[in-house]
Amino acid sequence: MKFGTIGTGWIVKKFLDAAKNFKELEYSVCYSRKTETAQKFLNELNNVETAVITDLEQLAKSDCDFIYVASPNGLHYQHAKLLLENSKNVILEKPATFKVEEIIELKNLANQNKVILLEATKSIHVEELKIIEDFIKQENVNSAVFNLNQYSIRMPNVKQGIYNSVFDFELGKGSSFDLNVYPVELAVKLFGKVKEVKAANVRLENKVAILNYSILVHENNIVTSITCSKNNYQTINSQIFAEDKNIEIKNITSIDEFAINNSILRVAPLVIKNKKKNAMWYQLNDFISLIKNKDFVKMNEWLDITIETIRVLGIIENNN
Repeated sequence: MKFGTIGTGWIVKKFLDAAKNFKELEYSVCYSRKTETAQKFLNELNNVETAVITDLEQLAKSDCDFIYVASPNGLHYQHAKLLLENSKNVILEKPATFKVEEIIELKNLANQNKVILLEATKSIHVEELKIIEDFIKQENVNSAVFNLNQYSIRMPNVKQGIYNSVFDFELGKGSSFDLNVYPVELAVKLFGKVKEVKAANVRLENKVAILNYSILVHENNIVTSITCSKNNYQTINSQIFAEDKNIEIKNITSIDEFAINNSILRVAPLVIKNKKKNAMWYQLNDFISLIKNKDFVKMNEWLDITIETIRVLGIIENNN
């Protein structure tokens, strides 16, 4: 199964590391706007076999079975649309789009052309997540607090008034979409659709959010409180509350490790760790399975989670 990539950032290297675990995959094409950028990227990987393409139309018409899209956030929609129109399977880095209308259009296009589309949000594909889902079904879960505060390596530039990459208004949208997608998507996956959103955002001078506070009330009345920022460093974990028990999640971006705690102190915490060092393995495994089985029912279930997530993120972003 041949595949190509769009993008030459660290996330693509992480994806390729996960792809090494699948013998049926062949890294066929690396797309970049500049040949030298792609060549430098491949050289860093000691890769001399993968072809370089600088024309998107050529990539769309290549013999690749699927494309991993990891371009800047603001380009996801147009890149995915072109590929889907050319009947390419697409695994699309998060956030899939900035507008709910765009992801709905992409979903319809994938179904129309009988190709697979999946958003690459690793946390909701981790195998161990089923343990948390079973806990939610069995216990009286009433609320959750999700914390995701990652001090961005770009903060020195931001402090000098330089807003590029994820802090660019058109291409990144700041914390609202680049980072907040993780807690919101996890909340939607675990607790279902959202009926009410309360939010407050702190913005930079270019109107891009750098900190988001939000409260989601799900249709089942579970309440999720989210703190998300790109200008802070956190040491506190996230928690799901079920009266006399809770689940404490160490890292909600990849669910590396979590513990089930009991208020009865003599009951030791049950600690569960992710079996894979690279959590992107799980999303890629699900994606390959969708392609092999032509499982459009499951694809649409995943995409409905993405659609609801983008809808909620839009409400949070437009709050003030």
